[in-house]
Amino acid sequence: MRRGFPLSIVAVLTGLLGLMIEAAVFAGAAADEPIRSTARRKLDVDPFPFLSRESLFSSLRVLTAIGSSSLFRNSASSGEGQARDYIAGRVAELASLKALGLEVERQSFRTYLATDVWEARLHLTVGGGEVEVPAHALSGNRENLALALRFDSDGILNDGDRNRVVVQGPPVLLRSASEINAIPTGGMRGRIALVDYAAIDRSIMSSEQALANASALLAREPAGLVLVTSFSNRRGDSHGTFVGDLSALVSVSTAPALPTLYVRLEDLMPAGIVGWDGLSRVEAARIVWDADVFSPGFSGNVIATIPGKDPSKAVILGAHLDSPNSPGAMDDGSGTVVLLEVARVLDAARVRPPVNLVLAWFGSHERGLYGSSNFLSTHQELVDRTLGMLQVDCLSRPLDGITASLYLEAWPYGLFGDPRLLWPDYLSQVARDRDTDTIGLATYGIVSDNSSFVGYDVPSADLVFINPYQMDEVHYDGHMHDPYDTVELALDAADTLEAMARVALSAATRTGREDPVLRVTPSPDRRAVFIASHTEAPHMTPAALTDFGMALAWEGFDVDTVPYGRPLSPSDVEGASLVVVLPVLDYPSVVGDVTLYDEAWDPGEVATLQAYVARGGLLVLTNSANRLKYINQVLEPNEDWSDANALAVPFGVTFSAGALPGASARTSGSHALVQGVSELLMVPGNGVPFSVQSGQVLAVAGSQRAVALVGSGSAGGEVLVIGDLGILGSGAAQPANLRFWRNLARYARTR
Repeated sequence: MRRGFPLSIVAVLTGLLGLMIEAAVFAGAAADEPIRSTARRKLDVDPFPFLSRESLFSSLRVLTAIGSSSLFRNSASSGEGQARDYIAGRVAELASLKALGLEVERQSFRTYLATDVWEARLHLTVGGGEVEVPAHALSGNRENLALALRFDSDGILNDGDRNRVVVQGPPVLLRSASEINAIPTGGMRGRIALVDYAAIDRSIMSSEQALANASALLAREPAGLVLVTSFSNRRGDSHGTFVGDLSALVSVSTAPALPTLYVRLEDLMPAGIVGWDGLSRVEAARIVWDADVFSPGFSGNVIATIPGKDPSKAVILGAHLDSPNSPGAMDDGSGTVVLLEVARVLDAARVRPPVNLVLAWFGSHERGLYGSSNFLSTHQELVDRTLGMLQVDCLSRPLDGITASLYLEAWPYGLFGDPRLLWPDYLSQVARDRDTDTIGLATYGIVSDNSSFVGYDVPSADLVFINPYQMDEVHYDGHMHDPYDTVELALDAADTLEAMARVALSAATRTGREDPVLRVTPSPDRRAVFIASHTEAPHMTPAALTDFGMALAWEGFDVDTVPYGRPLSPSDVEGASLVVVLPVLDYPSVVGDVTLYDEAWDPGEVATLQAYVARGGLLVLTNSANRLKYINQVLEPNEDWSDANALAVPFGVTFSAGALPGASARTSGSHALVQGVSELLMVPGNGVPFSVQSGQVLAVAGSQRAVALVGSGSAGGEVLVIGDLGILGSGAAQPANLRFWRNLARYARTR
């Protein structure tokens, strides 16, 4: 207090100042909102009474109507783009949060593949009259471009032109594999096959049998194909799981492509068709279909940041906007509207969260966690100050006999000796204070977008309504990825959706108010930097090199990534104890159109990395003959593998054409990096051979070098050459290369 100001005057001035600040903060409140008392307008008002089931389902109805005539909100589709617009528009209406400093970011990125359907119509002739019934198209193969193009109406990549295909003819009804096989090859020419999806449903038979049945169906050469699903809640029955995006048809390559739609049997009632017996009344069918495949596709995220009382820390709530070519009310419309509801409630209650609250709606989750992976590499400063991340994915409607609960799935450090689930345990505690029960569940593998955060040592969990001990296949057993993932089915679990909203709101309003221990790793005092400037596939970064990232965090490293598309600068590697250079790889490939654009190292970037090594740095130089995804799934060839030589040759290393043989490399020598390691698991056919002018060979595949350590410069700089990026990414519940990763982390720390 300044001398000369009486206490009473100070009190008055303080009160006036407080009223001015409060008025400024809430100046943008909605005009129709009732005026609350001063006490109610305080920032510590309880927001939970503002949660509304009606609001949740109102948002869900709007969301699931997007794209209802084609692909709904399929990954990287125009429907997903409309969903992003919807979310951004809703958030922009939150006047109180805007007054607090709400910021909304629209993030764009590319995916390897995308499909957009412009028209998908089915007309049935019954009793001499033609009636249109609701129908939807298939999105095709997710990763194989040649197979995906089978679901492009003109088979031309990236054209985007409208070129509808119309086929019509008398129907033939098929309900089983035996009925399909009873027709001779080519025996359905000129006819439209109406097929019970159960005949090719890989959820109720082996994938091999489903593929064989689908191949046999196409070999009969119908003019068009309509898959018919029907609702069931009994185990063993088909109910359309994966019909829109992952059915056996998307893997068939042995027969000509043809126009293919799917319908729900229940939607045929306007045509007077009730049940399969009613389908026998169909006299003719007409399919109208127009779809295009793009490589690359275009997707994005919507990111809303609500400033907290302590902006030096953050909490992230995530959900994914896209659906698997179905209404997607539960997967993941549920999580999408929960995040919207959290924002709406905080706005209505005029509550500032304890720390910055980031609401992230991820795009293209269903194509492989593209949204969260891109988010992480482009928001490293945010990641470093994040206390915890909660993914809300998703509600389900379990089949009869399955009793589900709310689980918080997390990937713990059990392989490093500490299996505790500190973040799920904390969330369970604060949710319990709101009469909501959750169960922590350790899952050593990818479950949802929260999994992308694990390699960056962010405490993360996925909130999902399941029973992992009763469910055989979570999608089939919970009505996810099927045409019945609707608002109507979600209403059966309305209480659970409200409970999920309470958990999310608890995370938003409690985390950071207290100071619980949420990490099992030490506070980082070193930096490991992954250079992804020219690596377009986000699955080839720490977002998927999970156990290696965890090994680094266990040794006290902060894991950072220079994102794709941002040129490397000297400041990026300043003070780093370890720099990992990821392979040059872009989406245009020899399978598609390599003329679209091409990635390569800039001479300035090469000079930056040479200078880093000259100062005594440890550089890991990796390569990959293919695009990799998830647990080292091999996809299309990487024609950019030779671009690594721009970095390698200055250090006396040259990559050459060919592939390392076998699935493992034998280690040699007694260097600390291979201590206790007899072999390294590789991705078969993915390792790029290389030669070295000097240095120590640490592992060989056949007679070829797989790993080598090359000294460089008088300051003790070193380059660790790894011919197969998969050596840093192979793993599952018991990753074979864990000892090597831990050796590398320790070596980088102590050298």
